[in-house]
Amino acid sequence: MLPIFDGLRDVTLASVTTRMLLAVLCGGLIGIERAYKRRPAGFRTHILICLGAAITTLTSQFLYLNLHYYTDMARLGAQVITGVGFLGVGTILVTGRHKIKGLTTAAGLWASACLGLAIGIGFYSGALVAAL
Repeated sequence: MLPIFDGLRDVTLASVTTRMLLAVLCGGLIGIERAYKRRPAGFRTHILICLGAAITTLTSQFLYLNLHYYTDMARLGAQVITGVGFLGVGTILVTGRHKIKGLTTAAGLWASACLGLAIGIGFYSGALVAAL
């Protein structure tokens, strides 16, 4: 891992702010291409999904580290994956000619959520490489 991010791994105001801004930026990078091509689930949708996933992971980390609720930290993140998968299924359509539409939208939403989970837990290097 990159040592430049070591100071941002704890749950502090600086790390929370950095993670939220990074989630908005990375979700926006995915969504801006979708919006540019006038596809469903564009800029704002990807930002909201990435940001929501990051907040979920941060909440799980905060509960474990600060409030000492000894629970599985991956539990809330697993629910994000399930929920976004459910949203993604709603975007996939099979047309009358047996063509599948919306699969890329569903994959983009899922990737944006996974990116938010990585950012929320502090895996900055992996999230930045994935976003690019």
